[in-house]
Amino acid sequence: MKNRDYKDTIQNLALISQVGLSAITPILLGVGLGRFMDKRLGKNGIFSIILIILGAIAGLYNMIRVTSNQFKNKK
Repeated sequence: MKNRDYKDTIQNLALISQVGLSAITPILLGVGLGRFMDKRLGKNGIFSIILIILGAIAGLYNMIRVTSNQFKNKK
């Protein structure tokens, strides 16, 4: 492999890991905060459900933002 191929491979792996982390982080924060609020307020999981959905939406938005920025930089 040429030096350029290694560089492209490393950049692609970095993009994949960045997309994964930017998607999973808001979901995990939603789970943690939702469970905390449910225990604290004595609810049966309503905050967990709401915050997981909001975390998934935020994660999707982050994925779109990261990938669109990466493709803009490649052009």
